[in-house]
Amino acid sequence: MRRPLEHNIFLSSKKEEISISKHFIVLIGNYGSGKTELSLNFALKAAGEGKRCVLADLDIVNPYFRSSEQNALLESHSIRLISPPYARTNVDVPVLSAEVNRVFVEDYDLVIFDVGGDSVGATALGQYYHQFETVRSEVEALYVVNTRRPLAGTAEDIVLMFDQIQLCSRMPITGFINNSNLAGETTAEQLIEGEEVLREVTARTGVPVRYISGKQHILLDLEVKTHNMHLSEKFFPIDIYTRPQWLDL
Repeated sequence: MRRPLEHNIFLSSKKEEISISKHFIVLIGNYGSGKTELSLNFALKAAGEGKRCVLADLDIVNPYFRSSEQNALLESHSIRLISPPYARTNVDVPVLSAEVNRVFVEDYDLVIFDVGGDSVGATALGQYYHQFETVRSEVEALYVVNTRRPLAGTAEDIVLMFDQIQLCSRMPITGFINNSNLAGETTAEQLIEGEEVLREVTARTGVPVRYISGKQHILLDLEVKTHNMHLSEKFFPIDIYTRPQWLDL
């Protein structure tokens, strides 16, 4: 028997609680979308609330900047990491761990899936279709969008990839995360532009923007610039864990 799900485990930048009622969170996004950064932040925030959490790295597309590279960080917060068998090696074989099947029956408060965002990565997720069907009401599938990256700059690009991902993964996407950014040069204006693009995407797909993510000071600046108090209800402040040290040299 699973323990009852606990709600409201994440905080917005205004210290108001964002309601999270799902037991499984699937994060899908193209290279450069910030999907892995968000996966780590979801896991660490859950662990900070005392939740038993597991992060499953299903990204067999991109061998760089993947959640498996942060195994020491996750272990220090008692977060279980499930990595592909050849992660953190120089062997490039797209194989997933058999341990993934166990998270559908084991006792965790939150299970996070970090998934590659193209058709190949989505197909890897699709092999767990039957397992997800048994817990469908507990799943939130979030498509991470950075409108400053290729294949995500326009509503047409995003909807095309959205359709491909849903088809290949057999996973209904339930929400978008606006994570529009330019790394260290990120501004509130980029998130505003991302909201404008995703507003059109929502009109076409019926899928809402679930979160607006960024560093805390950028989200606060966003609220000031837009004069929109309702935006803060979707704020998901993040810290950066995947930035390589050589970028600061």
